[in-house]
Amino acid sequence: MTNKFNVGRMLCWSPYLEIGCGPKENAMIVTYDGTFITRVDDGAVLNVAYGKIQEGSGVNLKKGPKTLKEHKRHKKMSNGSRAFIVNMNGTVSPASNINLVLGVECYPMLRLVKRNSPNLVKFRNAKLLNDFSSKLKREDNDIVNGIGLDLISHQGFSLVPMLQKWLKIGPFLASAIGRGPDHEMLRAHYYKDGQIYLPKEKGYIRVLDGKLEEGQPILAVKTAAWLWLPKAKFVINFDGSISPYKALHLGFGFYEPVYSRE
Repeated sequence: MTNKFNVGRMLCWSPYLEIGCGPKENAMIVTYDGTFITRVDDGAVLNVAYGKIQEGSGVNLKKGPKTLKEHKRHKKMSNGSRAFIVNMNGTVSPASNINLVLGVECYPMLRLVKRNSPNLVKFRNAKLLNDFSSKLKREDNDIVNGIGLDLISHQGFSLVPMLQKWLKIGPFLASAIGRGPDHEMLRAHYYKDGQIYLPKEKGYIRVLDGKLEEGQPILAVKTAAWLWLPKAKFVINFDGSISPYKALHLGFGFYEPVYSRE
């Protein structure tokens, strides 16, 4: 029971808000004091997700310091994940690693979207995944490498891992999943119990935090603590899309990035 309790505590992340690129008229208004980049509206500060100062890590907003004592404490929190430097060329770097800068991914991250959304993705091999689920056994798989997760809704693209190295988050090793070229395609087994297993990565597809809400990221996760967590179950729909078993009104999809190189 102790292990289960510890894992549960490690999953209780403090509240955060994801940020991204969008129309100029929706831009955040911020201040910079030499350490924190703070949103004027509510005092939230820019933060590197999970304190992982490495290429590919996400950036979000978290509740900022209110007092001088909190200000000093926040400077050292999570590996200095809230301290930034504004460079002379207009880029922004984590203060603890000026070799990294803020940027956007070339391809969008896989998320939950509404089933009637134009952002919904559909899989070329959806029927094949479903048909072979009844023949697969975890101990002796007929299709060793899995079935390719290439997209019929986005010709020439597939689901791909977005990180070259697994990101360690508490007891987990995780990687974001995104849309990318076919030669980097993820391959999967779909089990009768609804789980989607990635044999090469030796991990499972899960929704971040298990929250079945629109916009939630979808990850590849492997962990020694897996057995303590509820199974992530999915349904392959007739139209080739994939939905969480307990949220059939949602499906896998992408929000297309909007940015300029000017």
